[in-house]
Amino acid sequence: MPKRFHARIPLPRSVPQDGFIGKVTRNVFARGDNVVSCASFPLRKCLWIGNVHGLHTGDVVRIRPDGMIVRLWDSSSLHNCIYVTNTCNFKCTMCPQPPCADNPTQHTDNIRLLQLLDDNVEMIGITGGEPTLFPKRLTDYFSIINDKFPNARVEILTNGSPLADFNITKTLALAAPFNLCWCVSLHGDTAALAESIMHSHNGWDKAVQGIINLAKLQQQIEIRIVVTKKNAPYIEDIALFIYRNFPFVSHIAFMGQEIIGEALRNYSDIWIEPSEYVALLDRAVMHLHTSGMNVSIYNIPLCILPESCWPFARQSISDWKQCYVSCCEKCQRRDTCCGFFSTSGERLPKGIQALQRS
Repeated sequence: MPKRFHARIPLPRSVPQDGFIGKVTRNVFARGDNVVSCASFPLRKCLWIGNVHGLHTGDVVRIRPDGMIVRLWDSSSLHNCIYVTNTCNFKCTMCPQPPCADNPTQHTDNIRLLQLLDDNVEMIGITGGEPTLFPKRLTDYFSIINDKFPNARVEILTNGSPLADFNITKTLALAAPFNLCWCVSLHGDTAALAESIMHSHNGWDKAVQGIINLAKLQQQIEIRIVVTKKNAPYIEDIALFIYRNFPFVSHIAFMGQEIIGEALRNYSDIWIEPSEYVALLDRAVMHLHTSGMNVSIYNIPLCILPESCWPFARQSISDWKQCYVSCCEKCQRRDTCCGFFSTSGERLPKGIQALQRS
């Protein structure tokens, strides 16, 4: 699922700039005869399109006053997100998207975005910031999704703490789409460990209570653990804690880091080479698996993992920021490997190599 990033596509030089932006009915011209017919300023849906700078029929774009087209929804991808807010009540040391002030117009844009989408949407991500800080916004989105996309898979990324309020959780659960999963971040098995990462007093207690409230309301829950220098030594303890306290969750994901935002600022404090903890990760994953729990590994390439972990590794990096390095060209398992975050720049893990099929 993508973070805050959209493909920025400049208007071709052949497009008249003066007076264009303010006129909703005018078409967006590309070179030659290719035309993007759009409606609804400032968000517009591509109704028909030729080979125009990577856009697809059904994409939703924003046309900015500086003459740039910003793609908000890629109809060819399963990794699209609705950004509820930019604000958050935590400031996690490895967060790739640092929180900032809320922009209320974001909600209006999100409503319009959902209204513009084709009815055949298969997957909708909902994220922030912390989306559950604004329950009314979520119920508004749920209403549209239930009516327009009843079969879509919906995932909400949350730290879980606002869900410690049972009334809020109940309101959201009653309105939620049928195929919705709450993806809750939990980066430690103790308050001291988790709160040293999330920088929030009582945040761990509230997150745990939020998970329990979701379970009481029979919601689908995924627990996500981003592995950092601080919690890597305790991966097995975290796995055991989840098994003992949350046997009802539908999925557990151990995640490698994306080095951007707060993660980049705190790089020396949070980065640990995956090769230093994969043996612990292997034992944690096997413990959960043999205990009958559904577990995955996200964002760590196959060549760094022990072979016993390969069945649990997923192609988890959103397609728009997934990349590979030169040695991957000769790798015979590239088609099943998650690759790397292009957003991490040159900060790649050690031990990358081309794998051969046995």
